[in-house]
Amino acid sequence: MPIPPRPRTFICPQCGWQHTSIPASDALHLNIDWFHHCPVCQHVELETRPASRVEIMRARLTQFLRNPRL
Repeated sequence: MPIPPRPRTFICPQCGWQHTSIPASDALHLNIDWFHHCPVCQHVELETRPASRVEIMRARLTQFLRNPRL
């Protein structure tokens, strides 16, 4: 049975860009669930760590506010 990975926070050490990803499944989408490089400055080596509870709640709130209600 596929299990989604735990939420992770990606941080660019060059420009300070930060993104918390909460994957919905084990199929990770590049630049949505997983980042290979910084989308702002194109720096290749990103730092990654498990997301904190505050970061997870912030990411979920952002997802909720971005999705249009039908």
